[in-house]
Amino acid sequence: MVNIFILGPAGSGKTTLTEKFGKYLEEQGFSVGYINLDAAVEKLPYCPNFDIRNYYTVDDVMRKFNIGPNTALIRSVELLLNYKDEIKKIANELSLDKDYIIIDTPGQLELVVFHSCGIEVLKIFEGKSCTVFLIPADLLRSIRDFAFLKLLALAIKYRIDMPIITVISKADMLSCETFQEILRRKEDLLIEGVQADLTLELWNIIDKLEKKQRIIRVSSITGEGLEDLHTIIHEVFCTCGDLT
Repeated sequence: MVNIFILGPAGSGKTTLTEKFGKYLEEQGFSVGYINLDAAVEKLPYCPNFDIRNYYTVDDVMRKFNIGPNTALIRSVELLLNYKDEIKKIANELSLDKDYIIIDTPGQLELVVFHSCGIEVLKIFEGKSCTVFLIPADLLRSIRDFAFLKLLALAIKYRIDMPIITVISKADMLSCETFQEILRRKEDLLIEGVQADLTLELWNIIDKLEKKQRIIRVSSITGEGLEDLHTIIHEVFCTCGDLT
């Protein structure tokens, strides 16, 4: 059994991918469990085995503590630890007969990785775990965008100490040709004056630490990349460890 945490910036398609990837796995004959930890989501396209909204929502938190929406979002993640026994119980029960558990995380990335309580929530889940980090295609307009989000993925890997698979979500919004053109602009950045040295060093870090992982494009609309995502999740735990 493998725990799959879906992480990414707000609007990157975490909930939709949770549903589409879970459905894909089920169609391949695997059994899948679903856990929703986002107290702010209004509707879910999948039926969760555990839904934190059965205990509280962000609106509940706002009313109870008389706070605004931003503070309520932070408090909603802190409150997750109050239900860690319930979460762990469901996760352990699912691990008995499920091949995968997909965990849909709170919509705002910083709530999970910037706050210590978010890291503690991830530790509730036992056994083999990996993270799928989404880089939404609609945020990619230049090579700088791509470099920044790749560096963010590396920082998250350091922060949560867990295998992380970086994928481009919403791939239907960015053609393969356009993406390749963005990547080709990498050389242009190396001649931009005072930023050249910094840019070169950043790309050296990315190339060194992520050279073993191929770039996967995933679309929940067309189904592109779901098979590749499944394959690379398997390879994360393969003894060969080859993600190229």
